[in-house]
Amino acid sequence: MYEAILNPISNRADWIETIELIDDETGEVLTDLSGLSASVEIRSRQPYCRRLGGTSNDGRIIFTDGGVIQWHFTVEEMRSLEPGLYQLGFTITREDVTEQELIAALPIIDGVVR
Repeated sequence: MYEAILNPISNRADWIETIELIDDETGEVLTDLSGLSASVEIRSRQPYCRRLGGTSNDGRIIFTDGGVIQWHFTVEEMRSLEPGLYQLGFTITREDVTEQELIAALPIIDGVVR
């Protein structure tokens, strides 16, 4: 599992993020994502409340060629987030085993443009 502080994201634009899964033993990108499902969730910190989320089952997360995992939140969804610091969690599930891959602080900034 990785803990991180992500770069600031605007609440006035689409947010498309990509990640790769790395084999801890070899350091290589995992390219065989067959049988894998993934979930991402963004929640506010005070109070804890789910604000955005999605899965590979609902199409919010897609697996691209070469082992890249990508999610996309639209500008309309991002506008629902007030500027501030949020939490992001990302999990993967394979063969009924769920692993927490990422927990991150996610700064949302006001993108100014209406």
